[in-house]
Amino acid sequence: MKHTLYISSLLAACMLLFSCAADNSAIPENGSSKSAVVNISLSTGAVTRANGPLPMDNGAAVGNNEGALNHICVGLFDANNKLVTLHEYNYSGDESIPTRTDAVKMLVFANVPVGAFAGKYVLSDFYTVAQDLGYTTSADGKTKTGVTTANSQSMTSLPMMSDVQTLNWASGTTLKPTVTLNRLVARVALTNISYSFSGSYSGCTFTPTEVFMYNASNQLTNWNTKTVSGSVSGENIAGNANTVYLGSGTISTYSGPYYFYVFPNSNTTAPTKLVIKGTFKTKSGTTYTTYYPIIVNSSSATGNIISTVSGTGDSKISANTTYGLSVTVNGTGVANVSDGLTSASVTVTTSVDSYTNATIAEYFGPKIGDIFYSDGSYSSSLVSGKTPVAIVFSTTTSAADKAKGFVHGYAMALKNAGTSTTTYQWYTSNSGNPTGSLISTPVQIMADKDGLSHTGTIQTTGYAAGIAAKGYTAKDKSGNSVSLNGTSGWYLPSAGQWYDIYSNLGGMVVASGVPYTGSSTAFIRWYSGDDNSGKNYTNLCVSAINVYLNPLKTNGYSVDLFTNSGEVYWSSTEYSTNYAYDADFVTFGVGVYAALKTDSYRVRPVLAF
Repeated sequence: MKHTLYISSLLAACMLLFSCAADNSAIPENGSSKSAVVNISLSTGAVTRANGPLPMDNGAAVGNNEGALNHICVGLFDANNKLVTLHEYNYSGDESIPTRTDAVKMLVFANVPVGAFAGKYVLSDFYTVAQDLGYTTSADGKTKTGVTTANSQSMTSLPMMSDVQTLNWASGTTLKPTVTLNRLVARVALTNISYSFSGSYSGCTFTPTEVFMYNASNQLTNWNTKTVSGSVSGENIAGNANTVYLGSGTISTYSGPYYFYVFPNSNTTAPTKLVIKGTFKTKSGTTYTTYYPIIVNSSSATGNIISTVSGTGDSKISANTTYGLSVTVNGTGVANVSDGLTSASVTVTTSVDSYTNATIAEYFGPKIGDIFYSDGSYSSSLVSGKTPVAIVFSTTTSAADKAKGFVHGYAMALKNAGTSTTTYQWYTSNSGNPTGSLISTPVQIMADKDGLSHTGTIQTTGYAAGIAAKGYTAKDKSGNSVSLNGTSGWYLPSAGQWYDIYSNLGGMVVASGVPYTGSSTAFIRWYSGDDNSGKNYTNLCVSAINVYLNPLKTNGYSVDLFTNSGEVYWSSTEYSTNYAYDADFVTFGVGVYAALKTDSYRVRPVLAF
């Protein structure tokens, strides 16, 4: 039996994000674990940073500004913290992650370089993968080619990590844990500069020529402990060629705010500073270069702290935190950037806040149209190295199938039983009631999902269609038969399962706007003669179903496409002792009809998982 995880995710401004590039690998382990799939569903967007208005949502808008989603890495671990599955992907929508039920812990990283965690097989080793602050100079966090360009950090590439999440498969096959992702950077902003020269400084002026970070740590060496290294400057001088991204570059006038993203720093002997550099002009006309190196989050005599959250005033910078500095220049600065300011030089008001929490829903499970593989996993796009055998057409199962352990959904085979045109009788005579039930109303037709149970009753001599469905064998590209894991095996779909294929894959309910256009005690259908719409429902239906099949055919897999050429398929549902239901794709429409059991039609197997 296959397991699937559903997650409702709480993301923060200091939290959020999920993103990564498609690269799925599993580390084999001995044991009796079963296949499982994690399917992540997210929202996204992208905005590039510049000096100017600060993002006002503090990261609350998932997928926008500081909540952008780019590259995601998901690590799934066993009880001994050994890697079970490492999955990376570039965010483009829902993502399925094939894994196993011995994966009981999950760790997620966002906006990290591709392949950063390759070769790591223990949870603790993931924490020690170094992250360079320079990756914040790309829009997606994958490269750091912008480090030599001033003011090049992007608000859309902030590195993030979740806490370790426990996955308890024993409690059920559907889980809904909460995932919190934390930003590993802080935002430091110069929000305003004003001037108040009096006394001996009366008549003086100051013109800013550069704003930059100083004593900034540029290497995160442990994600868990937030250990950092490096002490760099963003001043626009030759020695800082690879760190000028932490500065504004040369400016002729202040047009802030200016803001930068930095790693946390708890070293109070070398605290991180925001530096204003510029030209000071005395009242006599003498000019010289001066610096105002302002310690971030300091409550010294040079300023005060206005704290909403985490404003400690201890000169330490915390991750997931925003620091907004409003500066009033009262006098001259210092000659060297490493010198300390006096209280007479500036007055600093620092506003401290945390990033804002944001909640998004995450879905972990199969989706309509997913490719189903022989190993019991599924994905929205073709995964190299796996063998596709079916297309998911339902994500719910009947009570009878749930009792058998098949709780995730149903999938339709890529090919017909036999050749593409081989036909079979339902039975050799128009008699009997082997399934033990007779269906005769539209509601009953749509509700009957018990093809697996029905097929089990039509395996004796004479029941050719049921036998053909159960005996169907999926094959790989080379034509070799493949076995299935975590499924019911193949069987003849019920009338209600054909209805799901019509509506979920074929789009008939959407196309018509109604559950069906016509019905009686012996059929339900979509036919333009019923609604006078002029629509060719058969063409619409087969085209929609083939959208899911064509990519596999293009990639070299053997697939039987649907056509508008009068093809008819058997279901396993009985209408009466003389009749069973078939599924029609004929020129006048599509639908489920009662037909004599001795008629001969095609067989398209399905499976439950």
